[in-house]
Amino acid sequence: MPRTSDPPTVRIAALECDADALRRAFLTTPVFALDDHGLHARFEAFGRTALALFREAARLDGNEQSVQRIEAAYHRVHEALQAVATLALSNTEPGFPAHGSGTAEPPPQDVRQSVIRRGTQFS
Repeated sequence: MPRTSDPPTVRIAALECDADALRRAFLTTPVFALDDHGLHARFEAFGRTALALFREAARLDGNEQSVQRIEAAYHRVHEALQAVATLALSNTEPGFPAHGSGTAEPPPQDVRQSVIRRGTQFS
């Protein structure tokens, strides 16, 4: 995480690097092992840092580009979290009915793959 004594532009660049690393970790770590890798705590720290930087950038210089960079970094991580949540919530055991009809749904597609492919244009 960036140090608070660094200038805002340096801290924003560090936040962007943290966002990419955290995003990659969410998209490549098995869902059942997310807690084992401390990703929850890393995401909380990232969110606090992003919010503090956002407030500072909006208050100090009102530089729209800085605000957009912070928002983009946060959204990259948030998109990865949404993909993981979708995968985790849609995962049903084969053979167990997913609906009252008594038929099981086919195994869900790993939505993280589509996020990884889309995300390469940002990295």
